[in-house]
Amino acid sequence: MKFTITARNFDLSDAIREYATKRLEKLKHFEHYIIDAHMIMEKDKGTSIIELTLSVKHSSIASRVNNPDIYLGINDVVRKVERQLDKYEGKFRERKRLAQKTRRK
Repeated sequence: MKFTITARNFDLSDAIREYATKRLEKLKHFEHYIIDAHMIMEKDKGTSIIELTLSVKHSSIASRVNNPDIYLGINDVVRKVERQLDKYEGKFRERKRLAQKTRRK
C-alpha cells in the first residue's frame, strides 16, 4: 500500500506529515483491500480542508472534511474512511456467505 500526502497553500511540516502517516497506519488491517492512498491537505482562510482518497479493489473510497484545526481534520477523515472500509468489507463477507449458502451439495 502506497501513501501520498500533498499540501496546498501551505508548507507541510514534518510534524503534520508524521501525524498523518501515523493516523494512516491505522488502516493497515484493511491492507488487503487498499491499493493506494492519497491525502490532500489544503489551508483556506482559517479553515483546513482534508481529503482522503483510497483506491480499493473494484472501487474507490473518498472522504472530505472541513475543520479549523488540521490535526482534528486528519482524525475525522481517517475515522470516516474507516467506517466506509468496514461497510465495504462487510459487503464482501456477506457476498461470500451467500455464495456458500446457495452452493449445491
